[in-house]
Amino acid sequence: MIGIVIVTWNGLHETLKCLTSLRHQTYPQWQAVVVDNASQDGTPDCIADYFPEVCLIQNERNTGYVHANNQGIDYLMAQDCQWILLLNNDVVMQPDALAEMVQVGDKNPQIGVIGPLMQRTLRPDVIDMGGDLDFRWGRVLLRRCADETPIAKNWLPIDYVWGCTLMARREIMEKVGGLAPIYDAYFEDAELCLRAKKLGYLTAVALQSKVIHAVGSSGEKRFLWQTYLRTRNHALFFLRFSQPRDWPTLLPALFLWQLPEIVARSAALFLARSLRREKYAARPVKLWGYAPSERPTSIQIQAWLQEAGYFEGRS
Repeated sequence: MIGIVIVTWNGLHETLKCLTSLRHQTYPQWQAVVVDNASQDGTPDCIADYFPEVCLIQNERNTGYVHANNQGIDYLMAQDCQWILLLNNDVVMQPDALAEMVQVGDKNPQIGVIGPLMQRTLRPDVIDMGGDLDFRWGRVLLRRCADETPIAKNWLPIDYVWGCTLMARREIMEKVGGLAPIYDAYFEDAELCLRAKKLGYLTAVALQSKVIHAVGSSGEKRFLWQTYLRTRNHALFFLRFSQPRDWPTLLPALFLWQLPEIVARSAALFLARSLRREKYAARPVKLWGYAPSERPTSIQIQAWLQEAGYFEGRS
């Protein structure tokens, strides 16, 4: 059985698409739990009405991404799930995505963490795989798929896969205790993969597993908070796991290059998303705080379900 954790916070439209994509999976042996961080847009009610097979955990306040994921992990571990899949609510899985990830894991016991190929909604030409970690210079080297590159096998080793769609063996979650709460969000996925490596497991991308990811649809709503977490956790991760031999290059690179670059890139992205209203009309971004959208009408919900394919194959 595959246990799936989905964390939600005022993202009903995306959540309906995500859950509908689970309904369409060719691999049937899964159990999902949605951990809702006090959404105000009717998410819990809609899940109860339209996805009764999904367990729902409702928090009275927004406890953060990592804490909510750990709540879901704990629940699924008690259900004796052998794999735990962390799935962002802004991810839509292609029908064979889960089956392909499971196949890679079942045939390769040395692999402990698995991710898919991820196509971006706003940049469909970009196919993300995850990244490699350069402790000498404090860099995250993103890996992207090139369709013209021939690959003999259906998986590829990598340092870490993105936490938006990350599947880990039960024994890894048991030994590391879930996601590290020190992060709140960002780099918790890199630490999980690194700890799995120290336990003797590989992290891999399942090259036939494909998902579509609306990158940043939650975090970008709060620019300053997102930028703070990105810079803080980037430094925190590399300082926690680097070796003394890395420090002569790592420390100046982090504080004179990597962290300022993150802030500059985030500021440029904020301006782009603030000015290019047409492209980002449905993806608002604010400097601070969050103004949730109005609670959707039943007609709007039905339209979203129709768009997601919820009614396909249903009598």
